[in-house]
Amino acid sequence: MPDEPDDVVGALSRTEDAFAGQLGRPDYEEGLDPHAHDADVIQLRKACRLLDACRLLRDHDGYHTSVIEMSFAAVERTFEFYALNASNDSIDDFREGHDRAYDRGAELGLVAEETARRLKQLYRDNRAAAYYRDTVAAAQQADAMFELSVSIHDYVKHFALLSHECRCRRG
Repeated sequence: MPDEPDDVVGALSRTEDAFAGQLGRPDYEEGLDPHAHDADVIQLRKACRLLDACRLLRDHDGYHTSVIEMSFAAVERTFEFYALNASNDSIDDFREGHDRAYDRGAELGLVAEETARRLKQLYRDNRAAAYYRDTVAAAQQADAMFELSVSIHDYVKHFALLSHECRCRRG
């Protein structure tokens, strides 16, 4: 059995404590306090934060894999926002698998079934390839995925008539 360095074991313990709430009052990201906002708004704003992170990384060029990964996550959070806002779904309904958000988007009339199918296929074929395989993400792929995620985010927040809850920083 390997003997891990003390700094790894210590960091793991501190991280477990942080997630267990042992390190004092949580310091939430701006606009994401679960005591002040409903689950739907939090999902929308998580998508905003992911898109803002993509913008920051794109400004520094070369973080294509991260931009692709976060763009896919932003699309899912945006679809989850809509499902939570437009139905009796709970956030727990989205804990297992990535297909659920896309499927609910189609079931609730947000997007056509064909669009949901294509988004799921895009995820299956390309997110995993960029993240897990020995392929390398390209700038064109990151740019296209980011553009898609922003388009979906903008469409959904306007469709839900909750644009005022969006906290994306444009620029």
